[in-house]
Amino acid sequence: MESIETNWKIGEIVNIQRSDRMLKNGRMETYKQFVSSRYVCIREASNEKRGILVKVLGKMPASFINIVEGMPFVKDDTEHLFYNSNYYSFPFPKAAEVEEVLSIIRNNQELLKQFESISMHVNPESTFWIRETTRNRLLIKQAQYFDARSSHTYTASKDDIHYRLSVVYYYNSELIW
Repeated sequence: MESIETNWKIGEIVNIQRSDRMLKNGRMETYKQFVSSRYVCIREASNEKRGILVKVLGKMPASFINIVEGMPFVKDDTEHLFYNSNYYSFPFPKAAEVEEVLSIIRNNQELLKQFESISMHVNPESTFWIRETTRNRLLIKQAQYFDARSSHTYTASKDDIHYRLSVVYYYNSELIW
C-alpha cells in the first residue's frame, strides 16, 4: 500500500504509479502482481465507503491464464534478467468486487462514455474473469468467470474469452488492491 493524494472525482482518469507485490519467488522465475497506469474513478471515497478505481484490460482467452499460488495469473509484463525472469500480472478481482463495479457502471451512462473515450470498452452485461478458482476431478485449480446477467460464477473452459478488470480501492490516502 502506498500513501497518495486521493481526492478523485467520479469519471476522472487517474494515473497510478507502478507498484507491485510478490506472489511467488522461484529460483529462475518470479511472479508478481502489479497496478499501474490509467484507471477511471467510479466511486469517490467517503467516510462510509472506499473509493473505487477501475481499469478495463479487454477480453482475454482462458489459454493465457495460468494458476500461480492458487490464483489466476496472466503475463501482462515481463522482465528478463541475467539469471531469472520476473513476470507481472494485474490482480484479478473477486466476484463480489466485479458485481459491485458492474452495478455502479450500469447505473451511470457517463461512466460508460468515459471508458469508451479512453478506449476501454466494457459491456456491463457480459462475463468477467475473477480471482476465485475451483478444483477439477484431478484436484487441479481452474479459473472461473462471473456472468453479469445471471450473477453466478462458472468454471472456465479452455475456449472461453471474458473481460478482465483491474480494481483498486482507495481510502485515507492509501491504495488497496
